[in-house]
Amino acid sequence: SDQIVADGGTPWCIGVESGAASGWPGTDWIEDIFLRTAGPAVYDQWVNHEIPWTDPAVKTAWEYFGQVAANEDYVWGGTTGVLSTFFGDSPVPLFDDPPGCYMHRQASFITGFFPEGVEEGDYDFFPFPPIDPQWGTPVLGGADLIVMFNDTPEARQLLEYLASPEPQEIWAAAGGFISPHKGVSMDAYPDDLTRKMAEMVVSAEVFRFDASDLMPAAVGAGSFWTGVLDYVGGADLDAVLEEIEASAVDAYE
Repeated sequence: SDQIVADGGTPWCIGVESGAASGWPGTDWIEDIFLRTAGPAVYDQWVNHEIPWTDPAVKTAWEYFGQVAANEDYVWGGTTGVLSTFFGDSPVPLFDDPPGCYMHRQASFITGFFPEGVEEGDYDFFPFPPIDPQWGTPVLGGADLIVMFNDTPEARQLLEYLASPEPQEIWAAAGGFISPHKGVSMDAYPDDLTRKMAEMVVSAEVFRFDASDLMPAAVGAGSFWTGVLDYVGGADLDAVLEEIEASAVDAYE
């Protein structure tokens, strides 16, 4: 990032505006960073509120996030742009000529928001880099879950089938799906970039589910989101974390 700035460019495009859900893209940044600075065991403690939001491990992840998202030189449009840009529009400057930014952190679905005419060879991606070498490059993600409400032989047979490689290869071939099943052939995926994503998932030594999605809604879809907005907007980090912690104390009761 520093080299891009030195060369006269802007490293990152970030947009956290998402209507009533504004702030959520920032939570994913913090979660990815947390896994790389504190490790998966402490991440699990954070998700379960076994450590407070004021814990140094939590604060460190937010500070790393702030070094990018709250740095006027690092983000396209400055912090005002971060707060006001719709998350789906935020990668668009990547494809300007010259580029408005050079990097964008987001999940695999973001390709559906790329401008019309963007082709596979116009972009590439890399894993979120390690921070503390001992934690490597864990994978953060979401998932589709199947629940059986009535335990019947037919329902069990269906679930067993859906958990096998064959139907997942059909889904993978249709696009928009990455399977964690190691038996799914990489040839099932429709393009090289999706295959590269799938290889990252199945080869991951550590995978963790999106933390905010696992937290009570009042926190994971509430104070965590607003905390991101406040922090990027210039609020004191300790005050932000204390406010989230206060909501968590009530939400986890």
